[in-house]
Amino acid sequence: MLTLHSAHRVDFVVDDDLVAAWVEAVGANDSQRVRTSAVGPTTADALLSFGFTVRQELDFLVADLGGRGGSSPSTWRVGRIRPRDAVRIDIAAFGDEWALDEGAFHNSCRATPMFRVRAVRPRRALPVARPVGYCLTGASEDASYLQRLAVVPAGRRRGAAATLLDDAVHWAQSLGVQRMFVNTDVDNAAALSLYRQWGFESVGYHLRVMECDRATLLSRGGHR
Repeated sequence: MLTLHSAHRVDFVVDDDLVAAWVEAVGANDSQRVRTSAVGPTTADALLSFGFTVRQELDFLVADLGGRGGSSPSTWRVGRIRPRDAVRIDIAAFGDEWALDEGAFHNSCRATPMFRVRAVRPRRALPVARPVGYCLTGASEDASYLQRLAVVPAGRRRGAAATLLDDAVHWAQSLGVQRMFVNTDVDNAAALSLYRQWGFESVGYHLRVMECDRATLLSRGGHR
């Protein structure tokens, strides 16, 4: 997994030195395929020349947080979560193909200078009860990012996701951040509907998750 910081920006540049670092990292392990985090169109086009293909198309949205308010539904309680529980929820929500393992989860947490991870449980459940959803939110000086929002199938359409989103927005506002970005699969109608209810709008271009097999990357990278 290549976690590319700021690669969602249209001015992010993929140069030979960066690819050489990837080739060195891939050559040092036995991974058979390489997948990127969500990248902008300029980066995606550059990666095509190294043998990457488009694995997933994502809508990229932004919301103005100024004056945004709200309260969490009373049926849910927000609290802390252990990484292994976040990974369990991720697998249940996204399946093995797209779920984060613990390594990818920790990398996602480090993608921004500040981050917050919160879980949601039924309000009447015991404090030790397993959470049914979690949200990872990152923030920098000028923007916040809803990096991961996952709810197990049994907890969907009951307000759990909205509760987590509400908590994420309030945290970002407490930092003085005025914008929040999020991406989701272009075919994820439920997520897109939720985000648009909260004032998110498409930024005007899509992000892409790119993928390449090991042999192709090592071969193409070695000839740049």
